[in-house]
Amino acid sequence: MNEKLNPKAVIFDLGSTLIEYEKIPWAEVSVYCMQEVAKFLRKKKIKIPEDEQFIKDFDAVKKEYRKLAADKFIEWTIPQAAEKLLKKMSVEYDEKLIDGMFAAYYKPVEKNLSIYDDTIEILELVKSKGYTIGLVSNTIFPEATHLKELKKFRIDSYFDFTLFSSTFGLRKPHPDIFYKACNMAGFAPSECVYIGDRYLEDFCGPESIGMNAILKKIDKREYSPDMSETLRSISCLAELSEHIDVVIEDDEKHEEIKD
Repeated sequence: MNEKLNPKAVIFDLGSTLIEYEKIPWAEVSVYCMQEVAKFLRKKKIKIPEDEQFIKDFDAVKKEYRKLAADKFIEWTIPQAAEKLLKKMSVEYDEKLIDGMFAAYYKPVEKNLSIYDDTIEILELVKSKGYTIGLVSNTIFPEATHLKELKKFRIDSYFDFTLFSSTFGLRKPHPDIFYKACNMAGFAPSECVYIGDRYLEDFCGPESIGMNAILKKIDKREYSPDMSETLRSISCLAELSEHIDVVIEDDEKHEEIKD
C-alpha cells in the first residue's frame, strides 16, 4: 500500500470519473448523433446524402481531426467538424446553423448522461477538507455545454476552476494542459493530485510533469499491459480515502452533511 498523499489541490477528470457518458459505447452514440444532425439539416430543407453516406462523410471529417489530435494533441470540436462538412458539401452556412447542428448532435449524449452515486459525496468531503478543487477534461464539445452539465447535476459550485481542452486548444496528455491547471490552482505540480480514468491521458500525462495521479479503473475496459501493478488506482471515487485524506463518513453523518 502506498503512503497517503498530502496534496493542496485535487483535480478531477470529468467523463467516466465524475459523470457517466458511456452507458452506450461512444461508437454507437456517435451514429445516433450524426443521424440527429441529418434530421436537423433535412428539416432546414438542406440537401444532404442519405444517412449511410452522410455518416460516412461526417466520419471522414472527424477522422482527419482525430489524427491531428492523436499525433499532436491538438484539440478539435464537433462545431469545427460540422463547418468543414458543410464546406465539403458546398452548403452555405452561418453560426446559427452550426449551433443548431451541434445541438442536434448533443441530444443523444445528453439523453444518456448520469452522475455517479458517490460523486457529490466525495466532492463534498474533498471541499470540506479545504483542498482546492479543479476539473480538467478532454472534450470535443464547447465548454458551455459542460458547464451546463455541472449545473444540471449541481456540482458546479465545488470547483475552484475548470479547464476544457476544447477551449485550451491542446488535449491531455500534453503537459501544457496540466501546467495550466497547476497555474490555475496556484500550486506546483508536486502539490497537486489528478484523478481520471484513462491511463495515457489521466495517469501518464500528469505524472510526466511531476504531478501525482490516481487512475480510476473502469470495469471491463482494457488497459495497457505495460501499466505498473503498483500504480495508485481506485475502482470508484469512494476509494480515494485510501490515497488522500478524505474520510468517508457513516450514513448518519451523511444526512448531517446533506442537511
